[in-house]
Amino acid sequence: MKTIFAALLLLTGTCRAWGPEGHEIVGRIAEKNLTPAALHHLNELLNGTNAVTVCISDTHIANWPDEIRHDRPETAPWHYVDIAFDAEKFDRDHDCLAHTGCVVSAIEQFTQVLADKQTNTAARLEALKFLVHFVGDIHMPLHCAQRHDDHGGNMVWVRWPGEPKAAKLHGIWDVNFVQTNLHESGLAPLPYADQLSGKITPEQSATWSTGTPADWAWESHRIAVTKVYAGIPAYGSAFVIPAEYIKANQPVVAEQLTKAGLRLARLLNEALR
Repeated sequence: MKTIFAALLLLTGTCRAWGPEGHEIVGRIAEKNLTPAALHHLNELLNGTNAVTVCISDTHIANWPDEIRHDRPETAPWHYVDIAFDAEKFDRDHDCLAHTGCVVSAIEQFTQVLADKQTNTAARLEALKFLVHFVGDIHMPLHCAQRHDDHGGNMVWVRWPGEPKAAKLHGIWDVNFVQTNLHESGLAPLPYADQLSGKITPEQSATWSTGTPADWAWESHRIAVTKVYAGIPAYGSAFVIPAEYIKANQPVVAEQLTKAGLRLARLLNEALR
C-alpha cells in the first residue's frame, strides 16, 4: 500500500481530483445509468457505431484533461473553483472570473457544446472528455474550497498513518482515501464502481441526480468546511491524519464519487436525447 500511495502521489498535480482511479469510477457509474438514447449517441461519437461499447470510464477519456493540462495551461482554472472557507454562498462574479472560467462554468459550457449536434465531431468529443472529468472534479471537496489561500489544501502538509513522508492534504483526498476504499473492498476500480452503483436506492438516485453545477460546487464546499478541514491545523507540517478522521470520511468519498457518476449520467442523458 505504501508503494502504491507514493507512486500515485507523484502523479497527482495541484489541480487533479480523485486521482486517475477516482475519475474512472465516476465514469463507470455514469455508464451504468445512461439511457438507451444516450448510449446510442455516445457510441456514435466515441466509436463511430451504435454498438454498445461505450467506455467513458477509460482513462484516456476520464483523465484526458489532466494529461493535456500542461500543454494547454488555459484549461487549468477549469478544474476547480476557489470558494473562500468563510463564504456564505457561491458567488459567480467573485469565484468564477469571466476571463479564466472555473469548474462550474466549464461544465455548463461543455454540456452545451456536447448537446449541439451542429457542432463538429472533434469539438463535441473534446467537450465530452472535459465534461466527464470536470463533473468528477467538482465533487472533490478541495476543488471547491480554500482556507487562508491554501489553494484547496495544496499548502497544507500532513502525513497519512504509516507513510514516512508528508503529503499535501489535497493529495490525501485525491489518492489515499480512494485507495483505502478500494483496498478494503478488495476490488479494482471498475468493479468497485459497479458495487457503488448497485447500492444506489431509487430514492438516492432521484435526490442525488438533481441540482446544477453551482449547487454541486456549494455542496462540495460545505463538505470541505465541515469535514475535510475539520481538525486539520491550518499551519505547520507533518500533522498525522487520525484514524478516526479517515474512518469518518471514507463514506463521504464513496458518496461523492457516486453522486458525481449519477449527475454525470444525468447531464449526458439530457444532452444526448
